Amino acid sequence: MKIFKIFANQYFWVLLIILIGLLVRLYKIDSPIADWHSWRQADTAAVTRNFIKEGLNLFFPKYDDMSGSAEMPIVNPARFRFVEFPVYNISVYPFYFFFGVSDMYSRLVSVLFSLGSIAFLFFLCKRYLGVFSSLITVAIYAVLPFNVFFSRTTLPEPTFLFFSLGMMVFVDRWIWPACNASRSDAGREVCGILGFIFTAIAFLIKPWAIFFFLPLLYSVHKKGIKGFWKKFVIFSFFALLPFLFWRLWILQEPQGIPASNWLLNGDGIRFRPAFWWWLISERISREILGATGFVLFTIGVLIKPKSGNYFMHTWLLTMILYFSVFATGNVRHNYYQYIFVPVAAIFFSQGFLGLIKGIPGFLPRFWTIILGLLFLPLSFYFSWTQVKEFYKINNPVIIEAGKMADKILPKDAQVVAPYNGDTAFLYQTNRSGWPVTALPLAELVADYGATHFVSTARDDKTNWVLRHFQVLEDNPKFIIADLTKITIPLNGDPEP
Repeated sequence: MKIFKIFANQYFWVLLIILIGLLVRLYKIDSPIADWHSWRQADTAAVTRNFIKEGLNLFFPKYDDMSGSAEMPIVNPARFRFVEFPVYNISVYPFYFFFGVSDMYSRLVSVLFSLGSIAFLFFLCKRYLGVFSSLITVAIYAVLPFNVFFSRTTLPEPTFLFFSLGMMVFVDRWIWPACNASRSDAGREVCGILGFIFTAIAFLIKPWAIFFFLPLLYSVHKKGIKGFWKKFVIFSFFALLPFLFWRLWILQEPQGIPASNWLLNGDGIRFRPAFWWWLISERISREILGATGFVLFTIGVLIKPKSGNYFMHTWLLTMILYFSVFATGNVRHNYYQYIFVPVAAIFFSQGFLGLIKGIPGFLPRFWTIILGLLFLPLSFYFSWTQVKEFYKINNPVIIEAGKMADKILPKDAQVVAPYNGDTAFLYQTNRSGWPVTALPLAELVADYGATHFVSTARDDKTNWVLRHFQVLEDNPKFIIADLTKITIPLNGDPEP
């Protein structure tokens, strides 16, 4: 009898799903940061590594890149990295401190946050969809290939999503105390406090936490108590204060704030045919849900909720708003859609369950069950055919060259590691410097303190370096040269 009680316990299944989610996320957990979107991963990981190398200073996070934009190539010699408040990096720091710097620990922390997101998604769905539907939803969410890959990257997104979903769970329970595990005022206050903390942290990490906050306005509206709006506005104001203070703080070092206006509609792609093609056809239909999964998702969207509560549909609309506002960012970078996956999994599961239960006025239930059971595994297969390429190391040579540079160069070396502006190569050297030679090398040496040159390309600039500077390592794959030691005068041989 005890075994049946265990199987009947909803939390047994949640824990089992989380365990499965952990196991699939351990695939290539020790992979170096040279896979898909390695440039952004390297920038994030470098901040934590520099906390170890230079001291933990949360208000002045630094990465390895000393360069700036194409118009102003050298604008950040202090290497400030003022983007999100380094909550993720703080979480990785203890692993680095006690066990040593390793990319595996950065990935592991992301995995742990993503597992917490599974739990939060279950509790959120449980209130609106019921236990069984919620279990199906989180099971799908836990193993979607797109979600699995980005849940173990060294990006702030898994941490951000954890706090955003936690914000939704706790604030929604604060709004609706009758849905709390405890109906007491004390239980509601606890949810309010936790909601406040998660809201503040979510916005500190990324301002587009607003797109998770907007559905909560629907909850307040649905509550229908006018006096509660005042309380909610006060709650929101104080929860946003840390974000406002952080944004005011970083303005004192504008060179450390990457350009971001282009994310909105920098190339004018918003609502153009290419915008819809990239987001719907390539990202949502192929990478995230697979072709058949998108069919299930669409069916789920069209099914009217039995409760008459459109909280989930409101959430979906805010995600569409997110795509529209940050149009260029979403088209150029597919990791921007990572925060869309929870709501995608919700309607994916509702579409699947709709086919299993049968849809009045549609095909006979016999056929809808067959379609549901066919579409579900095909969705994962189609998605995996796209996502499996993300795990591949794009250029293994940069890892080999980086290890050699780290071995033979002084710890305080400032390295020029040209890689089309991609900092993944510079990160592998474990040194600060420049991922592009936007200025002449002689100028980088004289004015900005560059000391060494590392390259995996045998282009004109590399050959010029070989002719004029002392070479420390020269093999068919890469070269390492000392820019402080000239072997042949530069006169008469201009730098390409």
